Amino acid sequence: MGSETGNSLILQQRVTWRDPATLQCREITLRLSPDCRQLVLSRYTEHYGPALVRWIERSHTVSVSDLFRWLVAHGEVEVAKTPGS
Repeated sequence: MGSETGNSLILQQRVTWRDPATLQCREITLRLSPDCRQLVLSRYTEHYGPALVRWIERSHTVSVSDLFRWLVAHGEVEVAKTPGS
């Protein structure tokens, strides 16, 4: 559906019929930028109807290093150890 889905992780794909003549397709994907420094979350929607065909894509970007810093600071810690140590 979306423009950059080739190397993306598809998080959600949904097709809904609002009525017999109107169709909506939605896809949410997660991918790395070409330089692998940014994580990109994209939301792509297509609408089809009797007098209407349109699409929109919204992308949200965050630095991978900023995301890792946030994860370490705010994520839950789980510690695994060698048995008997």
